[in-house]
Amino acid sequence: MEGAHLSSKQLLILLCLSVYGTIFITLPRSLTQTASHNGWIAIILAAVLFIPLLGMLERLGQAMGSQDFITFCLGLLGNVAGRLFTLLFVLTPLIVFSAATVRVFTELFVAIVLPETPLELPIIMLLALRFYLTSGGLSAIARWGEVVMPGIVVITLLLFGLSFSKVGLHRIEPFWNATVPETLKASLSALSAFAEMLMLLFLWPNIREKQRVFKVLLGGTGLLAIVFVLDFVVAVGTYGSAYTARLAFPMLEVIKDIELLHFIEHLESIFLSLWMFISLTKGSLTLYTVSVGFQHWFRLPSFRPLLVPLSIIIFFIAISPPNLYISIIEYEKFKGLYYAIYAYVLVGGLLALAKLRARGGSHGQTP
Repeated sequence: MEGAHLSSKQLLILLCLSVYGTIFITLPRSLTQTASHNGWIAIILAAVLFIPLLGMLERLGQAMGSQDFITFCLGLLGNVAGRLFTLLFVLTPLIVFSAATVRVFTELFVAIVLPETPLELPIIMLLALRFYLTSGGLSAIARWGEVVMPGIVVITLLLFGLSFSKVGLHRIEPFWNATVPETLKASLSALSAFAEMLMLLFLWPNIREKQRVFKVLLGGTGLLAIVFVLDFVVAVGTYGSAYTARLAFPMLEVIKDIELLHFIEHLESIFLSLWMFISLTKGSLTLYTVSVGFQHWFRLPSFRPLLVPLSIIIFFIAISPPNLYISIIEYEKFKGLYYAIYAYVLVGGLLALAKLRARGGSHGQTP
């Protein structure tokens, strides 16, 4: 395992880009479909609901100590049950998420830049980039995140600034027009995005300043909540809630309508480069966590021999959905309803088992 070298800043960048990676272009749609104009409230509520989960993640990391996450689970659940549990409920979802990120990005890339190109080719190209970056280890991914983050921030601020000229307050009003249950249901969709910080458990042994994790990621959660609210306000303020709910990628449509100096249009290529950086960072981090997870699952000395077979599996999962729009809708509905609950149950259950084990051990040592 690589030594502890991940700084607080690097951890913040990697996890924030992972959360922001794919959800920001579709979140306004999923929120308006469920809670209409209450979407901004659902985002704030989701950030508040994520705080207890973040605290649980930190406590579970402290219980892990210097162990990796898979070995920790095997120790808690036993060799056979632990392997089945981590394979079905930890590693497999990470592979599916990685494949979904690949498919969504490459589908848009083909539609915008290379409409006559077979979908398989850009998928292979993106997986090759992920493979190259991941083969350098966590330090390479962290340095890449630090390099591209300033550009991502500048481009994001530019796109937000230019898009606000078409935002109409009358399209956002009323600020509350959904029921409380609808708002709570929409908050689960946003909470599922924040819950992708579960990857923290795979990174825990490599974090240098473990005592600052909660404070750093709490600030990151607040920042992400602000950006998500801006996403929602821009999309709904431009198209209204009814039309936003029918768009597959609302933020992409917003960017297509941006004009600069009344003659520079079609800035989606700039957006695509922004998303390329984010997607590559998120995808490489996900591939790293899956590879390290299977490394410890198989008890191998290195994760690198697993990069090729895992990339092949991700490739075939990514090309399998025949209809992207329907697949995205169904995937987001399922993830929005269940992933946040899954995260709470997973972390809470493991934390409870760890406490019971520690209590049993202390009783066993008492004369």
